[in-house]
Amino acid sequence: LFPQFLFLLEELSPLLLTGQIEDSQQLVPEDTPVEDSSSATPQSTKLSRSRKNPLPKKLLTPPQASGPQAKQTTKTPQPAKECKKRGRRTKAELLALQLHTSLTSTPTPAEKKDLDDIISDETTPGGRPKRRAAKVALQYLHNLAEEMGGPTWSEKTSDPAEPDSGKGQKRGRGKKRKTLDYDSSDDVSKDADFVLPNTQEMDIESEDEEDMEGFATEVPEKGFRPRSTAAANKPKYFGMAANGLPNNVMGPVWNCTHVTKEFREQHCASWAFPEWIPSVKDWIFLSSSESEKYLPKEETSPPFRIEREGVSEEDNLHRIKRFESLSSHHERWDLTFFVGGPVWSMEWSPCQEGSSASQYAAIYSNRGMDDRHRLAGTHSEAALLQIWHVGELQHDTCPRTKASFAYGIALDYGCIWDMKWCPSGAWELPSTNRKVPQLPRLGLLAAAFSNGKIAVFSLPHPEALAAYRKTHRKGAVKEEPLICQVRCTAVLKVGSIQAGNSSQCGQCFSLDWLPMKPHNTLAAGFYDGTVALWNLETKSLLQRVRLANGSLTLYPYHCFIAHDHAVRVLTWCKASSNLIVTSSEDRKVKFWDLRRTYEPVNVIKRYLTTEISWLLHWSGVCVSQENCYATFGQNGIHYLDAGYFGFKPYFVAPRRGTVWSISGSDWLNTCVTGDTTGELIMMVLSDMTLNPNNIKRPMDRRFPVCRAELVQYETDSKAQDTDTDDSRLKADIREPRTYSEAIKKYYLLFHDTDMRTFKNALKRDPMKHMYATETKGALPLDRMPLDSLHKVRFNPNLGSHSWVLSAGQAGIVRAHCLRGMNSPVVSKLVHESQAQFNTMYQPQGATANESTVTAVNRSLVGIMEVQ
Repeated sequence: LFPQFLFLLEELSPLLLTGQIEDSQQLVPEDTPVEDSSSATPQSTKLSRSRKNPLPKKLLTPPQASGPQAKQTTKTPQPAKECKKRGRRTKAELLALQLHTSLTSTPTPAEKKDLDDIISDETTPGGRPKRRAAKVALQYLHNLAEEMGGPTWSEKTSDPAEPDSGKGQKRGRGKKRKTLDYDSSDDVSKDADFVLPNTQEMDIESEDEEDMEGFATEVPEKGFRPRSTAAANKPKYFGMAANGLPNNVMGPVWNCTHVTKEFREQHCASWAFPEWIPSVKDWIFLSSSESEKYLPKEETSPPFRIEREGVSEEDNLHRIKRFESLSSHHERWDLTFFVGGPVWSMEWSPCQEGSSASQYAAIYSNRGMDDRHRLAGTHSEAALLQIWHVGELQHDTCPRTKASFAYGIALDYGCIWDMKWCPSGAWELPSTNRKVPQLPRLGLLAAAFSNGKIAVFSLPHPEALAAYRKTHRKGAVKEEPLICQVRCTAVLKVGSIQAGNSSQCGQCFSLDWLPMKPHNTLAAGFYDGTVALWNLETKSLLQRVRLANGSLTLYPYHCFIAHDHAVRVLTWCKASSNLIVTSSEDRKVKFWDLRRTYEPVNVIKRYLTTEISWLLHWSGVCVSQENCYATFGQNGIHYLDAGYFGFKPYFVAPRRGTVWSISGSDWLNTCVTGDTTGELIMMVLSDMTLNPNNIKRPMDRRFPVCRAELVQYETDSKAQDTDTDDSRLKADIREPRTYSEAIKKYYLLFHDTDMRTFKNALKRDPMKHMYATETKGALPLDRMPLDSLHKVRFNPNLGSHSWVLSAGQAGIVRAHCLRGMNSPVVSKLVHESQAQFNTMYQPQGATANESTVTAVNRSLVGIMEVQ
């Protein structure tokens, strides 16, 4: 009987483990008598735990009578009344019943089960199907394996005698991760046909309790699935870089540098708008008396002093004249110049990559230090647009010349709220030969004015304009600033030919060029919440009007209402020509697809936004905000995802005051900000394709560049003795509210951080001061904000990408070089671009000059360093 017992055990084990046999009556035919040992004695009615391997009980049979009366006296024994037990019978009882019914029968091989039978049998006592899909698929695979000559189902079942690998293993210390509560019938761990490998465990445990501290699995909303790239596919960086920052901080910077280089080679134009060339006929030179009403009123800068970290200097106060500057520091390379009034608009001029040309900046300042401009309604006034020659700025060399005033453009359109240069294709070499009256072009500049109009200027190189002035105006004083009036290349208005009234939409506060070639689209936001789009190359007679004096007027091809109030910020996505982001005084940030402007792609209601920076590589924006609506501790810089990944807003850096401006560098994956406290802060971003909320120690990614502070003059002790107590009390309480009062009591003190390296940054005084005051401290709201920074801008040109301009209420503009962000990876790309530029613009038949050979040699050295 032993082989038959093993065969039955092999047949019944998978069914018993899966719970298909609910009652032992399924194995016993209806006409087969069953003896129950519980009826023999009354004590056996009590259920007891059976032994592990009990022997099958002997079946009792009545004695047979002998003799002729055996047939008469023998009666058929009636089966005893069976007392049905609660629950299932043990394996020993089931095997005994099976042996009793099949002792004389020959075992037959296991037959293939029909799928319908499996589906009908797989039910719970409540009638609910159990694992039908998995069981049907498993049965189909077993049948398919048998047809192909593989092992049968009985051969693939696990051996009951095989020890369980999961049992006997001691669990490590720590808490188990939370798992979802599934139905016990659907638990695959109880399925005998589903065997996990020995290397996997259903209960994943942590090795240390500290690793699980603060861990929480976010369950997304139903129907929403955030996208994210696999973290395992991302490169991991270890160790420290040469500048003192960890390689996991500098790694994304190096990747962004290569991506930006490749993107610009594909999507930036080499030459755009060839018909918009500056002409001498459009320029009128003004005399000193004529230009007086356009110049800023303040002729001398407020007193200031510069303290550089690690450099001992004399404590002398500086006061520079209007349109003059200080020489660059031989060790720290910073530049300082005075524009004459509070700066509210400033932009770098883009140039060809690898040109090593001089850098220019367009700056607008108010005429008076205490001027205020109303937002409602349109108005016009005299204004001056300044073009500054900042010098030949490189990431690895000190500027040899100081900044100088190139020329100014006298305007009567009102104050300039925003201005943008054409991103690429508008710059050409200063030595370009143009036929008279044309001049070599510096760039195309679009400016938004308070009269509701947008003007596009084609600006020439200062050298060519100054040379023309000398030839036509003899005896001109060299010290006179070059002030001109120019006719606009194009004027952009809202409306149409029949109804071209810009006053209906109000003032224009923001604009932006299409960042991808051919740069033929310009978008702008207005006071009434309207966003207008112009096609600068249109030939339509309904959108393009040429006036008798030769000026060009363009009308938008599409307008839509974006907000309920004034559109203060508008920024184009650098990687797409169809995506823009807008923010308004209704405290909403909206992402728009220009193909479907009837509804925004995403709406985020935050605080009052002042400026937005959208870097090339990420599907989100960095937002600066005003602190009037911000909750305590939440004011500062936030990163908002556009909705592609579904990340929560990431708090990049806390700030104590209103953050007026933010600017980002695609080359360095870094943002800089300026606020009312006078601090210029640099923030190195991480890889934003991963969830930025999981970044560890974000405070180690921001560094102070410069800080402006108002310091009170030292008063005379004798004068203090003669004053009464009341007068001294009034002098201490009352703060100056005008510029003239502020410079009598305070002077500006600039604290510059050593940006050559970031080693031991946490132990340095500028870092300690930033951590101590970025969220705590009082704001003097009743004092003239002479130390406030209104605009900061990163240089967009490769080679000068580490230079930052900052300016504010005092009218003092400063340029800093973030030398610590330089690396062999960036230097290699710079030298390659310079060699490529020198080769492209080399005269025909000429051999490579010394600069080209030097650039190639530096490129090879950079390659060896990177490898």
